[in-house]
This record gives sequence, structure tokens and C-alpha cells, in this order.
Amino acid sequence: MCGRYARARYGIDYLIPLASDRDTRWPLLNESAPADTPSWNAAPGSRQPVIYPDGAVRLVHWGYRPAWAVARGLPQMINAKVEKATSSAWAAMWKNGRIIVPADYWYEWKSESDGKQPYAIQAKSGEPMYVAGLTNVRPDTEQCEGDGFVIVTAEAGAGLVDVHDRRPVVFSAKVAREYLDPATSAERAVHLALSAAEPPEAFTWFPVSRKVNRSGPDGPDLVEPLKGDAP
Repeated sequence: MCGRYARARYGIDYLIPLASDRDTRWPLLNESAPADTPSWNAAPGSRQPVIYPDGAVRLVHWGYRPAWAVARGLPQMINAKVEKATSSAWAAMWKNGRIIVPADYWYEWKSESDGKQPYAIQAKSGEPMYVAGLTNVRPDTEQCEGDGFVIVTAEAGAGLVDVHDRRPVVFSAKVAREYLDPATSAERAVHLALSAAEPPEAFTWFPVSRKVNRSGPDGPDLVEPLKGDAP
């Protein structure tokens, strides 16, 4: 499960590599930057910037809890397993609700004798990470209770720090553009998530402060590598 990530830049900074030859279709690049700030501890339940197919960055609630989940007493969902793409819960979003969640790190945890140790994972290249996402929130509409976005996760056993965990599906800018494109079919988008995501060798990871274990703390110090055996 991907339950926490970090975004060290402003939304506009993730758009520029994505824009390529689509500048004229993405007018936001020529307007004011979106009203978001970096977050080194983005947690479920918060509003985070996501990129829509029109190139606009919008703040959307991280977490999706449809009426049927409420009726069953189920908690909000924050991830969508890629192998469940054709299920009734996600099929419509794969067709019309694809978004990109911009990030620079995500966190995984490793159980140790004295508690859970968080690790920050980033691209070796230092480039932004374009995480596959899905949402039921349509552009320019009010978000209602239960509306939000989820992060698409790779198949089981794909964790980097914990092999039993699930890592987010991360695309290069080129693949992210195709994933976002409304002309891309749902079937093709699923294929991209299964076969065109960045491989494990594209990432590096290191232990960080256990302050990340709580959703409140924030700041660039959260992604500073631990020195020696510091807790």
C-alpha cells in the first residue's frame, strides 16, 4: 500500500516536463501557478494537487469512499490495485478519471525490533515522479463527501523496502502523457500501468526520521537520510 508520499516542488514544476509539445493545449503554463505548496508528508484525508488531462492542477481529497462503502461501514480507499482495474469500483475511472499525482518521494516501512522504520524512496535521476492516479472528481465541479482520488499500486510483491508491500505505479513524463491523454483507451492505460511503469532499479531509498510515522510533521528534514543509527 502507498500510504504516504512527499512532494518537494510546486504543481507548476511538474507540469513543465509533461507539457512537451502540448503547451498550447495547457494554458495553465502561461498563467499564474496553482495555489499549492510542497508537502513532505502527504497523508490520506488531505487535499493534494493532482494533474488532469487538460493540464490543470487541482487540489483533490486523497481518499475515495463511495456510497456503497459507507453503507457497508468500510473506510475510505486510498489505493487501487492495478490488477483490479476491471472491477466495478474502478472501471469507470480507468476510462474517464485518470490523473497524475506528482511526487518526489514515497515512503515504505520496515519492521524492526524497536518499531517501524520509514524509508524515503526517490528516483535515482532526481526527476519528478509521475504517479498513476484515479479520481471520480470531475474538473470544475464541487467535491462532495466521499469524493477523491486514489493512487494506483503495482502488483503484490512489488515493494522495494518490504517485498510484501505494494509500490505506486510511477511513470516517466512521456508515458504519463499517454496515460493522461483522453484518446488513450482504458485498456491501453491499464497496459501502461502493468508494463511501462518505472522498474525497481530506477529508484533509490534510505532510512529517514521516524517523525514520518505521524501524519502531522512536515518539512524537508523528513527526507534527510539518517546518519549512522540515529532513530
